[in-house]
Amino acid sequence: MPTEVVAPSSTNAPVRRERYDAIIVGAGITGLYQLHRLRQLNLSVRLLEAGDGVGGTWYWNRYPGARFDSESYTYGYMFSKELQEEWSWSEAFAGQPEVERYLNFVADRLQLRGDIELGTRVAAAHFDEDSNSWSVETEHGRTLTATYFITAVGILSAPFTPPIPEIEGFDGECFHTGLWPDKHVDFVGKRVAVVGTGSSGVQIVPTIAEEAASLTVFQRTPNWCTPLSNHPISPEQARVIRKHYREIHRICMATPTGFKHTMRPESALSVPPEVREAYFEQIYGEPGMTMIFKNFCDISTDQSANDLVTDFLARKIKQRVHDPRVADMLIPKDHGYGFKRPPQENGYYEAFNRDNVELVSLFDEPIERFVPEGIQTATRTIALDMIILATGFDAVTGTILRMDIRGTGGRRLKDQWADGPHTYLGIFAERFPNLFIIGGPQSSLGNNPRLTEVQVDWVAHCLSLMKARGDNRIEATSEAVDEWFEHVQEGASKVLNKDAKAWAYGSNIPGKKRAFLLYANGLPTYASFLSEVEKDGYRGLSLSWHPGKETLDDDASLPASISRSGGPNIVTAAHGAA
Repeated sequence: MPTEVVAPSSTNAPVRRERYDAIIVGAGITGLYQLHRLRQLNLSVRLLEAGDGVGGTWYWNRYPGARFDSESYTYGYMFSKELQEEWSWSEAFAGQPEVERYLNFVADRLQLRGDIELGTRVAAAHFDEDSNSWSVETEHGRTLTATYFITAVGILSAPFTPPIPEIEGFDGECFHTGLWPDKHVDFVGKRVAVVGTGSSGVQIVPTIAEEAASLTVFQRTPNWCTPLSNHPISPEQARVIRKHYREIHRICMATPTGFKHTMRPESALSVPPEVREAYFEQIYGEPGMTMIFKNFCDISTDQSANDLVTDFLARKIKQRVHDPRVADMLIPKDHGYGFKRPPQENGYYEAFNRDNVELVSLFDEPIERFVPEGIQTATRTIALDMIILATGFDAVTGTILRMDIRGTGGRRLKDQWADGPHTYLGIFAERFPNLFIIGGPQSSLGNNPRLTEVQVDWVAHCLSLMKARGDNRIEATSEAVDEWFEHVQEGASKVLNKDAKAWAYGSNIPGKKRAFLLYANGLPTYASFLSEVEKDGYRGLSLSWHPGKETLDDDASLPASISRSGGPNIVTAAHGAA
């Protein structure tokens, strides 16, 4: 039901009730696009965002060094020729400030802000069977109601803080990279510790090393890092990119991970050693994810092939880090290259050649507690002025399950997913009607915006059909959920990382049930599956109409500052093609 508008007698300003066709959670790149697509259907939509600005991941992760590891022009929106022509990326791999500016530009260009409510964190969403609607409650106790509830919260958006004893006892400054303050943080002359060496730690360490009096890096497990090789995009290069956006988009959508890179068709074992070494050297120096996604085709499926690239990277670390002991500490022993998403670095290894930087292994010298003056390890107290927690996220399911989401019969999604997520298409959960999960478990892998644009368009097509038919309820069958689970597990079984201890399996969260959280069958397969489901009359889904008993208070109205704006449609072709 669209939002009702009633003109009160005492004022010309309309009063709008807090009732919508759809509520979206998350104002990142996916949520903004979903909002745009649903407004094209003339649905009443409200997007709720916990942060005080749009951007999602790129609003919260504003720590120094945060930037894309996907080429900027392959990460941004590709559905609109106008957006592509009006924005030029300054770098091949844009930094957080530029990415945040870009998403604000999009919100303004598409006139989305009238339907976005910032500073509003969703605490709960309960499906009411009588009214066939979702009751969505914010952390401040306000309730909104919608027929459809859509989460677009991202896979790395629930910051994880490890259970370190007396973590609040430190007297100095303490920051989490995933909750970085919107202010300048000064490292100059300070004694700083970074806890964690995942992507965030790898990105922030070089900056701190150059400014701090001392830097102590606490490492649990090292990662296979490769050079980002970032560079400015010249005006001429930007012109060429704009000219070829359609082809760039086509290539990205045809690759398993949504990047522009394609794997070399030969086996790493089939070429002469000198040819293989020369090729490893070549792609090691190329930008971004080239080393993993332009490599020989079998490095992720054949252990012998993976051993070859892993040996090459180990030798690179030894060449770049002067102290053999430190170099050895930085070489992973528990996983091969690509078993985890490899961080892209800019001078990370060279930072450990500096006299003011110390690497501490948490296996050899575990942290026992935080103390007022710093960190107490098993062997000493390290005096510090600042501690930075680069300890990652409760990935993929974390943010979704931190909301109290309940379906039919009061079933909690957290309970249903206690042993890992079970979905249909990575979008639907059984017994949770009208819940759409975008960019969540069992669908995401690689260059995420390319995957979520497929989902967003599919959801828009689905709701358009339902609107035309008069349906207002959609839910997955148990058989479809089981079918999708088997499909996801089959894909995961074919890659070498199936035994890896990584956030993709929830291994970084104490007590979290090990389960594969992503999707390993590739973007073309996923897109094809969605298309076939649609062609088959939404196979595995039950679409119906429920009259729904009206339970809303007709006098409940929105704050005067909230309005619904149509905004221009600047999509240039059907189905979001630029």
